[in-house]
Amino acid sequence: MRTNQKYISLKELHFTYEKNFLLFLKLLPELKGKYEFLYGLPEQNKLIEIRFVINEVSQFTSDVKIHFKDYSLDKDIEIETRLYFEAKMAEVIKFRGFHNSLISIFPINKKLGFTEDERFQWNSFLSHFLTLSINSGRSLENYIPTRV
Repeated sequence: MRTNQKYISLKELHFTYEKNFLLFLKLLPELKGKYEFLYGLPEQNKLIEIRFVINEVSQFTSDVKIHFKDYSLDKDIEIETRLYFEAKMAEVIKFRGFHNSLISIFPINKKLGFTEDERFQWNSFLSHFLTLSINSGRSLENYIPTRV
């Protein structure tokens, strides 16, 4: 990869971090402190339960764990993100138990399923998920399924 391509990739990654931070601001009422936020995403005639657990790490960062509870799947999906308030960025630090540092430690290995742009893919997924949550998220208490 040429240096210019690496620079463009870094710009895209930072843009995604900044976009994710702004999407978190739209979705969650408070990003500092410690609390939980629960809602559902509609899928056919049921809701997938989404739980955000926010833990303040320091004055400048918070960790947000996102749990997907779909009763039709065997495993729950979990994404852990870190919010940097001064930089106004949010980055995925764990995705289903795979840690970002594994990408830099190991060479690209097809057995582990890592690719060169794994970090970008995780953060891009988070961006799409947060956008979907803002547009389609529903309260779990008052949800009435459609009759279609």
